[in-house]
Amino acid sequence: MLSSGLPPVLLVLSVLELSWCLSDEEKKIIVDEHNKYRSQVSPPAQAMMKMTWDPDLEVDAQKYAEKCIRAQNGGPGRLNFFGTPSALDVKLAIEEWNRERIFFNLKTSECVPVHSCDNYVQMIWAATTRVGCGSHYCEKIKGMEAENMHLLVCNYYPPSNITEKKAYWEGPSCKMCPRGTVCVNNLCDRTSVNQPKGGAPSTCLGLSLFLLLPSAILVGLLL
Repeated sequence: MLSSGLPPVLLVLSVLELSWCLSDEEKKIIVDEHNKYRSQVSPPAQAMMKMTWDPDLEVDAQKYAEKCIRAQNGGPGRLNFFGTPSALDVKLAIEEWNRERIFFNLKTSECVPVHSCDNYVQMIWAATTRVGCGSHYCEKIKGMEAENMHLLVCNYYPPSNITEKKAYWEGPSCKMCPRGTVCVNNLCDRTSVNQPKGGAPSTCLGLSLFLLLPSAILVGLLL
């Protein structure tokens, strides 16, 4: 619990840290990094879909991040998790997920025993077309036995389902792209569909408006 003896400026900064959500720049980085690694899978994929940002998945991911729990939510999508005690670096988070590739066997659709590769599998699941993420500062994270961490949660649709299907079918890039798509950077791109505009979740609207206040008014409120 925050101490009432904190100076006003520190108190506000603490609230901002606890309430912070992803910026538009961070959302773009998340999408771009996902598509970069999807385009680089080895062996190449015959029909790897290009991912876009989904604001509905973002809202769900933000709400889940605020619960500070590392566990699947049982909904229609799948969640990827990343926690760090330092400032959240979304590019590093995606890079860490991609490092799990060394533990994944595409031919058997299995992870190397005692190692996890679920985050990577979801990242390169060929049929997935949408992603939305949220972040939150957690004093404790259930399921990770960690304290004072910045938690990133990403939600995907359609979700991976490694028990029934392969992550992707290897072969010449874009050889089997579905109708209505074109091959761009080894990805099947639905050019006829505009990318959803990534809007901040409702839980962040109040904070966004607060940050738009002129600095002079903000200082006046703190005094």
